[in-house]
Amino acid sequence: MNRKDKYYIRAKRENYRSRASYKIIEINNKYNIVSRGDNVLEFGSSPGGWTQVIENITQSVIIAVDINRMDPVKNTVFIKMNIFDDDIFKSIDHAMAENNIKNFDSILSDAMSRTSGIEDRDHYNSYKICERVMDISIPRLKNGGNIILKQFQGDMTNEFIKKWSGYFNYYKITKPKASRQHSREIYIIFLNRI
Repeated sequence: MNRKDKYYIRAKRENYRSRASYKIIEINNKYNIVSRGDNVLEFGSSPGGWTQVIENITQSVIIAVDINRMDPVKNTVFIKMNIFDDDIFKSIDHAMAENNIKNFDSILSDAMSRTSGIEDRDHYNSYKICERVMDISIPRLKNGGNIILKQFQGDMTNEFIKKWSGYFNYYKITKPKASRQHSREIYIIFLNRI
């Protein structure tokens, strides 16, 4: 973590857990993904920077999933689990039932595996995470719902978009200002589930 990074400094000053908070703030301000009262499923939630922002907007139930622990956030049910674990479906469905959630208004993923520095490998790993998130999400997303996913851009990005965009009215690709400029990370936004 670069302690001279302006987003890091700002996050500390504004009591956000990570600089990533400003990514979701910018994306949501531009695309209105999450609104008050929405039920949200979030992948890759730890340490909770996105979760804090989302809870402040929705003031409703968030189900957050991460392989790493996360300190509590108001109105958030946290599931500490690897999304590739076979029990992930059951765990999410149980949390939904416990909180009277039939389906989600928005699903967000900032999930990423540890980077290796090998671009093709990092892209492939992020692609597989996005595929898994979509497999979990599509049956649990309401009509009209939205999904955001982080992916390292690469040669499978277009294939991924082509595969999943048919479930939605349209999609966008964005790179928030808070993303490091040298990073290949992009955010794929699928809007208005059909």
